Amino acid sequence: MPANVKKENLPEKVCVVCNRPFTWRKKWERCWDEVTTCSKSCNVKRKREKQQQRGGEKTEGEQQQTMTTTIQSEGGNKLCDKCGKSRAMLIRCQIDSGKRWNMICVEGCWRSVSGGVTDGTAEYPHYKYGGVWKNRRKVSLEEKRKAPPVVGAVLGE
Repeated sequence: MPANVKKENLPEKVCVVCNRPFTWRKKWERCWDEVTTCSKSCNVKRKREKQQQRGGEKTEGEQQQTMTTTIQSEGGNKLCDKCGKSRAMLIRCQIDSGKRWNMICVEGCWRSVSGGVTDGTAEYPHYKYGGVWKNRRKVSLEEKRKAPPVVGAVLGE
């Protein structure tokens, strides 16, 4: 866009979601031809509509953006994706060609998927290290005392 152009002379488009007109902005200078929505909220609505039309299926790019969700257990620990045990420290890593990030426990599973090497070896070509997760939640004695008793626990043993 040339300099010294008055606001009323800026180019306009109509939003494909809300059908409202919107004008050119400096941040769209390089991609004005590709802009189809007037705001982030309209862009999100457009993406949701596309996903609903596809029947809720995500594209490959959307699947890669979505991090794997690991179920949390008591005390803020997370479950290991390999053995399913609740752990306070896990390693985030990729272990196969699927590019999915897994949370693997340090105690037993990590050596079996990485060979004990953080960068992987010829034996583990798909292994990729992605960081350490630690449970930083501190459970005080008062919280432990306030916790409801476990159902079926036998007292006095």
